[in-house]
Amino acid sequence: MPENIVLAQALAELAYSIALADGEIEEKEKKAFDTIIEAELGKSAWSAKNRFAILEERINPNIDQAYKLALFAIKMNKKDFTEDLKHKFINVLEKLALATNGLGSEEKVLITQIKKDIGEI
Repeated sequence: MPENIVLAQALAELAYSIALADGEIEEKEKKAFDTIIEAELGKSAWSAKNRFAILEERINPNIDQAYKLALFAIKMNKKDFTEDLKHKFINVLEKLALATNGLGSEEKVLITQIKKDIGEI
C-alpha cells in the first residue's frame, strides 16, 4: 500500500463499520483487525490501527458516520486509490467479517454497498 495515511485511516473507518454492523465491536474483532491489517498493510498498519482505536475510544461514530468519513477521505485521495488498493480494501473487510462469527447478513449488505461505492470512485 502506498504511504497515504489518509487511505489507511479510511480503511480503518470501513473496518470499524463492518465490526459494528452486528451491533457492537467485540474484542476478538479488534484483535482480528490488528492481525489482518498488519498482514495487509505492513508498515502502514500503525495508522489504520491507531484510527480504529480512536474511533472506538474517543469518537464512537455510528456505522453511517464512519462510512461517510471513509468515503469522503477516499474521494479526496482518489488519485492514490488504485484498482489494486480497492481490491486490498475489500479483501481486508471480507477477512474481518469472516474472522469472527462468519459473514452475517448485516455485514454482507455493507460489503456489497462498499464494493458499489468504491467501484464508482
